[in-house]
Amino acid sequence: MLQAFGFSLSVTTPILLMMVLGYVFRRRGMISADFIQSGSSLVFNVTLPCLLFLNVASADVAALIQPKLLATATAITLGSAALLWWYGRNMAAAQRGVFVQGCFRGNMGIIGLATIVNAFGNDALAPAGIYLAIIAIVYNLTAIVVLSAAQSRSEQNLLKQTIGSMLTNPLFLAIAAGLLLALARISLPEWLMTSGRYLANMTLPLALLCVGGSLSLERLKGNRSLIVQASVVKLVLMPAFAVLCGAMLGFRDVNLGILYLMMATPSATASFVMAKQMAGDADLAADIIAVTTVFAVLTTTLGLLALRSLALI
Repeated sequence: MLQAFGFSLSVTTPILLMMVLGYVFRRRGMISADFIQSGSSLVFNVTLPCLLFLNVASADVAALIQPKLLATATAITLGSAALLWWYGRNMAAAQRGVFVQGCFRGNMGIIGLATIVNAFGNDALAPAGIYLAIIAIVYNLTAIVVLSAAQSRSEQNLLKQTIGSMLTNPLFLAIAAGLLLALARISLPEWLMTSGRYLANMTLPLALLCVGGSLSLERLKGNRSLIVQASVVKLVLMPAFAVLCGAMLGFRDVNLGILYLMMATPSATASFVMAKQMAGDADLAADIIAVTTVFAVLTTTLGLLALRSLALI
């Protein structure tokens, strides 16, 4: 039990520390809103794609793609969204879709990858990157459906824009390029790999500092009951259900860890952008993101402790 607790803390404590530092640095004026915006843009467009590309390009392709894992994650996401849609049938139109999205859409690209690296090392980055690329598509399309249905409106133009955005997404392109190189067994020059690693190594510390710096619980102003309900679903019920399904299907070790840690992530910041773009309750989306981000470290630590104690990972 003590060993399992030590493992859990070793995964989540570095993430908590970096986020706390980001929060403190912002409050002390050591980093600004412009720094956070620029840093987040640098992570999304340069360093994170570089990190994923390098790990996918040098990995065994056959071991990367896990159809059973991807199908399970997709089914859990779609099934949960449908159930949550029914659960929210009495909510206001502007809140229903936002609530559903906040419950199923997680911050896989930063928090998810960071916890997976801490738990399983850099070797897990490549399969986690493939998971990220596929499930991000599921998240985006499902979000469009629930937000459009909540407002009873057609969003064909937004659907086209979203599909176009996904196909030009730096993360998607980086993973696709990495797969091509891995399949072709092409090795990049060592000087290029070294330069790429310099950029890649910046990713998680910079991203976590920006996440911490952008946190603001003072602005909570939405429906407190919905915030609590969404947080419990996102951080407790969905991860627990995912582990139950994964264990029943025979997942263990890295595959079960990826499924759990990706499902246990706090609500994605992209959900706020989507809610605002589609006339949803953007304040509720921001509140769900803030609360789940703060409490995700605690729930993930307890979840990892349980999985480690049961010898599932």
